[in-house]
Amino acid sequence: MDGEKMELAVITLEKVMIMCVLAFVGFICYKRGLIDEEQNKGLSELVLQVFTPILLFTSLQQDFSEERIRGFIICVIVSIVGFFISLIIAQIASLKENDYNKPVELVALIYSNCGFIGIPLVQGIFGSEGVFYMSAFVAVSNFLIWTHAVLVMSGKADIKSILLSFKSPTIISIVIGMIFFVMQWKLPKFVMDPLEMFAAVNTPLAMMVAGINIAQENILKLLSHRRLYLICTLRLIVIPFVLLILLKLTPINKVISQVAILATACPAGVTGTLFAMRYNKNSGYATEIFAMTTILSIRTLPFIMIFC
Repeated sequence: MDGEKMELAVITLEKVMIMCVLAFVGFICYKRGLIDEEQNKGLSELVLQVFTPILLFTSLQQDFSEERIRGFIICVIVSIVGFFISLIIAQIASLKENDYNKPVELVALIYSNCGFIGIPLVQGIFGSEGVFYMSAFVAVSNFLIWTHAVLVMSGKADIKSILLSFKSPTIISIVIGMIFFVMQWKLPKFVMDPLEMFAAVNTPLAMMVAGINIAQENILKLLSHRRLYLICTLRLIVIPFVLLILLKLTPINKVISQVAILATACPAGVTGTLFAMRYNKNSGYATEIFAMTTILSIRTLPFIMIFC
């Protein structure tokens, strides 16, 4: 094991532990009654609709280079490849599951929490360059969530959801950010400075929300659910490792490859729970997968990065 890989794993572990401290604050706030489920939904919406889009936009405000454009396009391609890898593994794993649980497992295995947890981690490890590349994964993920994931959960194509994906603040911020990047337009300092201040709020608030979500779960009940361990293993280890092996066979830039693996190795997103509730699937199971994968990712993310 070379020193560079071990150093990356150690840095990842340090950042994960920082995220844990932030999440623990949210956990305590919920347990002490300082915040309830409805207030947490409001915080979650603030992260998704305001702070994450601002962070993505500010991270795209970099000096133009053809290398970065190529890297962004490569990230889009890799994220699509990752989607098909996850899709195949998820279909095989949930082959015998009933219609109540199968859509929940498919969405949990295919879509990682690359926006909510991946962005703060990438920002901490790779800085703005990492977030620049991560924005490609977030864009593809957001589009597929509102198209494919809705199809999986509802059992039918939803044109409104497809159109809604293009109205997502995340997608809009990435599109506007890329236009500014390509044209090399610069916002005045009195506008950019407040945006960067808002962007700095994203990580602590996102992790607090994650901690609040975990606080709502019965940890002992999670540990006794056997199938959860299979889903967690596939989501956190098998899928990232398959993509990692494929990327090792290509001459892709190391930072891009590492960001791709980190995006893929993130735990399941809370979107699965929201969609399960909307389309009358097993929302309790979806929440259990979200909580369990989030908890276990504390150990698995640094482990995965050792091999990058």
